[in-house]
Parts: sequence; structure tokens; C-alpha cells
Amino acid sequence: MAINLGKDPWLLITIMFLEIFLILIPALIVSKIEKRPIIEEFKEMGFKLKTNSLKNFTIKIFIGLLIGILLFFFSSFLYFFTNFIVQTLFGTQFVEQGVENAITTAPFNPTITQLIIIITIQIIIVGPCEEGFFRGFIIKKSQKKMKLIYSVVLSTFIFAIYHVPPFLVPVSTIITFFGYFFTLGTLLALTFIFFKNSLLPSSIAHSMFNILILIF
Repeated sequence: MAINLGKDPWLLITIMFLEIFLILIPALIVSKIEKRPIIEEFKEMGFKLKTNSLKNFTIKIFIGLLIGILLFFFSSFLYFFTNFIVQTLFGTQFVEQGVENAITTAPFNPTITQLIIIITIQIIIVGPCEEGFFRGFIIKKSQKKMKLIYSVVLSTFIFAIYHVPPFLVPVSTIITFFGYFFTLGTLLALTFIFFKNSLLPSSIAHSMFNILILIF
């Protein structure tokens, strides 16, 4: 049975707001272990007030928006392609079961106020916090112990599992959607790396993609 988090828009809003703990908890734990101010951990993730020219700032926002839109249109093809592979390997019934038990976040008949709140939280919390954790935290921390490519794979693997959590969905759902989220995570990781570990473009792209998915 599908888990529809959007059935109650206020529940969806609450869950989205709680994503702030994705950066808060790791930063708090590591700051205790490394014995340095938590603010330094946030800065290392990429949350820092770095002086950029207005031109560079604008370019990063524009490119982030463009990548988010491209990901949205690419996602339909990606979803079809990954489902086709899984269906070929495991059969149509397996995919249908996976889709049936998936977690959905599309808000069900939200009011204008709820929709505005959801979009706002996507921009200021969901996108930045997920990128801060999966890219800014995992990639940077793991890079101290392994090569960049392995850090990207690790980050993307955790990103995919986060979106199809084994303790909430069956194996069929994990296998059906894992390739989809793994590919999206990889593209966001490459965006983060291309812009020299700047969270702004990948966060904007992530938020824009999520908003388009929620609306359409």
C-alpha cells in the first residue's frame, strides 16, 4: 500500500520542515567529535557567507534553475527507462507492486496558502538541507578517506536509499526506483562538484525539480 504523505498537506509541510535535521544532527555530532564550533561544520558543508560578485551569484541561480527544469523533463524519460530495465529483469507484476507501495509526496488538494508554504520550504529548507547533507557533508567528509568518484557513489547511494527507505517500503519498490534516484543524485553531485563545491546551483536545481514535480 502506497504511503501518501501529500494526503494531508500540513503533514507534508511538517515532514519537509523536519529535513533541517539532515544538516543539524550531523553537524552537531561531528562538532563534538572534532571538538570545534558547530558553525564551522556548517561552513564546511557549504553554508557560508562568501562574498561573490552579483554576476556570479546570478549566474549560479540561473544555471541552477535551468538544471532543475532539465532534470524535470529528463526525469520522465529516466523513469520510463529504469522501469523498463527492472520490468525486463523482474517482470511487470514486480514493477507494479513496487509502484503501488511507493512513497508519494504530491499534495492532495492543497489550499493556495499551503502550496505557497510548500514551495517556500522547498526553496529554503528541502533543497539546501538535502544538498548540504548528501553533497556538502558526505562528499566532503568521505573525500578525506577515499577518491572523489567513490565519494560521489557513496553520496548518491545514500541519497537513493533515503528516498526509498528499506524500513518503509518493500524490496520491489527499492529496486524499481533505486536507479531513478541514483541517477538524479549523481547529476546533482556532478553539479555540486562542477561549481567547486558550491551548494547554490545544486540546491536551486534540487528545489526547482521538486517544485515542478509537486505542481505537475
